[in-house]
Formats: sequence, structure tokens, C-alpha cells
Amino acid sequence: MAASRPLLLLTRPRASSEAFWEALPQKARDAVELLINPLLSIRVTGPLPELESVAGLIFTSANALDAYRALGGLPLPIPAIAVGTGTAKAVHAFGFNVHVAGGSAEHVVEYVLEHGFRGPLLHLRGAVAIGKIAQRLTAAGVETLEAVLYEQDLEMFSSHTQEALSQDRPIIAPVFSPRTAQQLGRESAEMHKIQFAALSQAVAEALPEGARQQTRVSRRPDRDAMAELVAEMIADAVSLERRL
Repeated sequence: MAASRPLLLLTRPRASSEAFWEALPQKARDAVELLINPLLSIRVTGPLPELESVAGLIFTSANALDAYRALGGLPLPIPAIAVGTGTAKAVHAFGFNVHVAGGSAEHVVEYVLEHGFRGPLLHLRGAVAIGKIAQRLTAAGVETLEAVLYEQDLEMFSSHTQEALSQDRPIIAPVFSPRTAQQLGRESAEMHKIQFAALSQAVAEALPEGARQQTRVSRRPDRDAMAELVAEMIADAVSLERRL
């Protein structure tokens, strides 16, 4: 029966959720019902700053690239440092010479310093960001500026999502940021039914305390590792359902 199939709940902005869905193996996609209900929406604000003197750009989200493009930004003959593989693929497809860090703000700082990048660099980001990348790099001797290109507005669950979460079946929810984890906790009265895949330990710790025992943390803080984890969780859920 269709209602017994596990439900995969994706709560990133729609474009990011769809990209993650496409990153999952076909076998995993065939085994679940997909539900996308963004708990953050992206509102481009700008402005795009002057770029003539910038020696490199830092993208810690594909949302920053989308905002950069929406504000008229073009591919430039300067390096672009991407936080992880998912963002790097989008930045490379847009036309930048991209360098891939290890998946977190900490990795971005380490990558820039270890590979000898010289400033001024520019971190393009949303209004809410973690890691203080620009401040840390500047303090370490690599002048780094930052520009806020978009706002991340909190959203709620639709009535359709609330109904889906009330059904008696496995629910798997990948969570990619502490802010989304907190909003998910506020929105769901059915937290005990959800199995969470957290991008990092920091994301896991942002979930309500009662949900942490139902949470598995990705081996690496990037989209490919998250896709591997979610595929494993889907397979486990399907196997459990068959035994019941």
C-alpha cells in the first residue's frame, strides 16, 4: 500500500530540496514518497557590491550563487571557494573556476589558509550565517569582506504536511542547518515519529532534545555524504516495514 511507504520530508528551499532529491540513488527515490515543504524561503535583497578589486569569492550556499545571479552577477576570471560539493557543482556550472572546501565554515577557513589565497576575498552570504568566515580570515591575515545578498525567511508547515506527518509510517527528514532544525522542532507535533539525518553535530544539537536519539549524523558535512546517509536510512526503514 502506498500509505505504508516511508515519507521523505525535505525542508530546504525548493530548488535545494529538488537538487538533493536528484542526488539520491534511484533505488532510494523509488522506495519513498517525497514531500517538499520548505521551512526557509530565500528573499534576494542585495545589493551586489563592487567586485573589481576582489581577488576571489566565497560561496557557502548555492542560495548565495542564486542571489548573485539574480542581482546581475557574472562569471569572473577569479577563483571561487565553495563550501562543499553541492555548492561547488552549481558554482562550476555557472562558469567559475571553483575550489572545494570540506563542507563547513571551518573547512572553508582552513582551505583558504592552507592553499595560500590572497585577499581581498568576498564572502557572499545570507543574513543568517555561521562560522564568522570573513572575520576569522581577516584576523589570520587574509583580508576578507562579506556581502549579505539575501534574507532567509522562516516558513511553516502546510496543512497537507501536517496531515502527512500524522500518518502511521516511517518519516525521514534530512536537516542541513541549525536554524531549520529549530524551526522543524517548532512546527512538528509528531517529532517522535521522525528519523533525522543531520548534516553535522551542530545541526543535530539544534533539534529538540527528545529528537536527538532519533538522529544520525552525516559522516561528512556535504550533500554527497548526506545523500549516502539518507539512502541508508531509507533502506533501513523499508527493511523494517517488511519485517512488521
